[in-house]
Amino acid sequence: MQVSPSPIQPQLVSGKVGWGWRQATYPISANFGFAGFLMLIVAIAQLVRIGDSDFLLISIFLVVTGSGIGVYAAGKIVDVCRQNSEYVFSQRQLICTAAYWLLLVAGFSTTSSDALAKPLVAVWWTLPASTFIGISGAMILQSVKAKSKAKTKQPSEEISTDILNIVTYSDQTVLVSPSSLGQQPRQFNSLVLIVLGFFFWTMLDFSTNIRAIAAIAFTITGLTGFFTWQAQLRSTEKILHLRFSGLWGIAAEYMINLHPFSSLSVVKLQEANGELSWMQLGGANKEITIPLAMTMLTSPIKEGTPDQLAQILRQEFHLAKQETERDSLGLAHVLLPQGAGILAGGTLITVGGLLLFLFPLPAKLSAESMLAWLSICIVSPAIARVFLKLIAPNSLQSDRPRHTSHLQHWEIGTALLLISAFLSTQSIEKVAALVTFNQALPLLTLICGWLSISLGVCILAFVRRTPLWNINY
Repeated sequence: MQVSPSPIQPQLVSGKVGWGWRQATYPISANFGFAGFLMLIVAIAQLVRIGDSDFLLISIFLVVTGSGIGVYAAGKIVDVCRQNSEYVFSQRQLICTAAYWLLLVAGFSTTSSDALAKPLVAVWWTLPASTFIGISGAMILQSVKAKSKAKTKQPSEEISTDILNIVTYSDQTVLVSPSSLGQQPRQFNSLVLIVLGFFFWTMLDFSTNIRAIAAIAFTITGLTGFFTWQAQLRSTEKILHLRFSGLWGIAAEYMINLHPFSSLSVVKLQEANGELSWMQLGGANKEITIPLAMTMLTSPIKEGTPDQLAQILRQEFHLAKQETERDSLGLAHVLLPQGAGILAGGTLITVGGLLLFLFPLPAKLSAESMLAWLSICIVSPAIARVFLKLIAPNSLQSDRPRHTSHLQHWEIGTALLLISAFLSTQSIEKVAALVTFNQALPLLTLICGWLSISLGVCILAFVRRTPLWNINY
């Protein structure tokens, strides 16, 4: 994983960057294939039911085009698995995706007939569906080809999702992360969930309330799951650099100066009989709790074996080993913020689900509802971070640099939300004020329900990925 900013590229001393990459391609390929065939079958079935030959010809062309795009994209995904890094969308991918998305929005803006809207959406979905199928097939071929080349007399490595990948470079930098098998399937399967969320909203024939809940549940779960984590240990500088990647404000970085800390403790809760534990850096008068997303995935594989993350941290930074038990009062600085975050997240999800389930929603698919869906996904992480800081003031702030020359994600999301509201008012501008409000109310309910669920899921994700600090007086 390329992290070190050193002008001289450090040389690999020990470890393997893409350890377990070939095994990681199997579940990724299976999920892309399943999602692709599901979307393609539903789309083609709807076109066959309509029986328009022009739409069928267009869909065949898009299937061939999408398969070629999938074969090209599969190579990029395999490279990411080999490097065990985050997947970064190129500028060309972003432009093409945005253009294809705007094509559908423009079609809905100019189409008032339901009979024309359904085949338009079905044809639109044939391209991403065939792209997923192309990715799946190409990844299987590349994995089989790599397996045949790797057949040697050497014993095969033990691959497990629980074992960390530890890589040492010549500049004494150590990178710790889950193995490729441990985090790459989660990253790309989350991308599939994001696409499936929009697919359920636009293609399912269930009631609007069920479609709305399924769409936001899949989408926001995929959005928060599309991440990787890495710990960069700079022993010469005594810097612990924690890095979480992600889309639309999910990403975060924490630079922790370890000079004030002398020990690394595993603190267990007495009331839970040791089943709940946290990893803490301890100093003379301060503590920092390592995020649960890192420590819960690094438990000992077998009883009696050391925790890999704790072991490498103590070894590189010369930290003393401690294991203690505390009651709820002694862990209040951890239990209160994390408990408040879990409670807030669960409450928001419940309120959002009730709004989407009990109240009327827009009966027809429209451009404004699709823009609202996208804008909520973009703006939710930023709002969730503000909420988390309010209910957990001792959570560390992310050190990710802010690029003042570019728009922030929340600014783009807010702009799209305003455009969605504008399109909604334009479509009913000639109606009386009371009728206008009654027609706009379903869209407002949809936005509030989606936003509430999105904020709740994002807060729950941030609770697991945010370090906590505490000063002992």
